[in-house]
Amino acid sequence: LGSYSIPLAISTMVPNSLGPAELLIHYGTKEQKDYYLPRLASGEDIPCFGLTEPNAGSDAGSITSNAVVFKGDDNKLYLRLNWEKRWITLGAAATVLGLAVKLTDPHNLLGKGEDLGITCVLVPSKTEGVTLGQRHNPLGVPFINSPIFGKDVVVSVDQIIGGPEGAGKGWQMLMECLAAGRSISLPSQAAGGAKAVNRIVGTYAQIRHQFGMPIGN
Repeated sequence: LGSYSIPLAISTMVPNSLGPAELLIHYGTKEQKDYYLPRLASGEDIPCFGLTEPNAGSDAGSITSNAVVFKGDDNKLYLRLNWEKRWITLGAAATVLGLAVKLTDPHNLLGKGEDLGITCVLVPSKTEGVTLGQRHNPLGVPFINSPIFGKDVVVSVDQIIGGPEGAGKGWQMLMECLAAGRSISLPSQAAGGAKAVNRIVGTYAQIRHQFGMPIGN
């Protein structure tokens, strides 16, 4: 893909190297896999993953997006999320958001302490309080990239990737999946781009003539 279209390659690469499907395959519960993976594979759901923020990118430890565990009126456990993410591939088109947030449990409702750390959560984009920002288009290329926002968004604790047991395990999830993307996807994309440049330049060097011969000579 990279040898034909860099925007297409990136649009494909990002959700396959760090996104809801990739995370679910490795860490999701059976229920999460059974529900989301067929929908993501068929295109019924479009994924994105929100890691980058105005002041945090690959430095996941600096994120300020947060989630708080609380008990609802039905005695079930929920998360209240607030976030502001930037430069999110497929963000403006996504139907299911994967989010990296810092999770706290002030009343130790999950029994794992109060400060649980980075956690990965799935949020349907139609959930109340979610805003998909306008697509960035600085280069005029067909690439979907946008900010996404959440204000007091409430989801079940079962939306944590891996379920409640996945609370606080987001750092491990992110580092393992990011490592795969950066060791496989990015190098292959670069190789594809190099092939495209070689093909274009090599062709031009044959059809462009100076002094009665192709400039490639």
